[in-house]
Amino acid sequence: MKRVGLIVGIVLALAGLAFYLRPSPTPVTPAARVQRGSLVQNLTTNGKVEALDSFEVHARAPVTIQRVLVHEGDVVRRGQPLAEVDNTSVREALARSQAQLEVARADRQLIERGGSAAELSQIESAIVRARLEKDAAERERASLERLVERGAAARAEVQEQQMKIIKADAELAALDRKRKSLVGPEDRERVLARIREAETAVAQGENAVRETEIRAPAGGAVYFLALRPGGFYEGGALVARVGQLDRVRLRLLVDEPELGPVRVGQPVRITWDALPGVSWNGAVEKLPSMVQTVGTRTVGEVLCTVDTPRHRLLPNVTVNVEIRTGSAEMVLTVPREAVVRQGEQTLVLVVDSSGAVVRQPVQLGMHDLGRVEVKEGLSENQIVLLPGERIFPAGQKVRPKMTG
Repeated sequence: MKRVGLIVGIVLALAGLAFYLRPSPTPVTPAARVQRGSLVQNLTTNGKVEALDSFEVHARAPVTIQRVLVHEGDVVRRGQPLAEVDNTSVREALARSQAQLEVARADRQLIERGGSAAELSQIESAIVRARLEKDAAERERASLERLVERGAAARAEVQEQQMKIIKADAELAALDRKRKSLVGPEDRERVLARIREAETAVAQGENAVRETEIRAPAGGAVYFLALRPGGFYEGGALVARVGQLDRVRLRLLVDEPELGPVRVGQPVRITWDALPGVSWNGAVEKLPSMVQTVGTRTVGEVLCTVDTPRHRLLPNVTVNVEIRTGSAEMVLTVPREAVVRQGEQTLVLVVDSSGAVVRQPVQLGMHDLGRVEVKEGLSENQIVLLPGERIFPAGQKVRPKMTG
């Protein structure tokens, strides 16, 4: 019995040793071939839309809105009224100033004529009579002088006519002085001062009326409108924005580590979640001159402009952006998940002809969403592993399961 037990023990021990020493099964792991193909490298980010040539409209004086004349999205011309306002008080003040100016100007015309119409008419009539009397006396004197020479008239008659001429001259001089005395220099200065004062008041009144008006500062589309009928707005309040929406500017926020490959002229594709299936195309126009912190990101602002003839891309919305930073034709590529990074080394796990793993350092180029360019280290049709989290040691035998 002891011998039988010993034999059984030996058999079991040999079986266990055989089981322990048996070769382990070869692991099966996903793999792919090195292939040639074309790559398009896109940088994805987001951005903000703003109007080109945007202008803010502010109430320049406290106003109450009677009627709003435009709607958001309307295209307006420069100077077009955006609303009717209640400015009765300033218009009444302007009308009073205009009336005062008209009175002052009428007084100036009166002064320029030398007095009132009735007074001037009376003086002019007297002047005409005095001149007629003088002319008659001069004619009579001349006639008498000829008669005196022939001895047909007395010298006293000539002297009588001479006295009439002297009297007429004196009367004419007195009438001229009276006409001039109707308006003195001080009267002229006073009325001119009134005119200047009235003109200043009219200019101030006209400006006050303009200050209450709300007009478009430039041509473009109204893309923000805060005006409401019956609303009261203090001076300085923002009431509207007007800008060019046929072509908008985009500020693209690119994370600092991804700024390197961005170049002026690269194509940009824009989408907006609010309009699925719609896209806009532009190009990089300006690179950032500095980086800044936006929330938790350190970004640079890349600028581009986009044509929007239907005004569907609105200012201040956040959009999705793809910048095509590069492309390559018929280059060696591997799936991105084949790349393993250990410290500063970049490598792929290659399966040699015996099925053993070879840790192959590589130099990479551009990439798209699924594949990456291999510039050095691999050749076409080699098999590379897609190890995921499992990194096989060099020399490990594997059985590749091709995924494509």
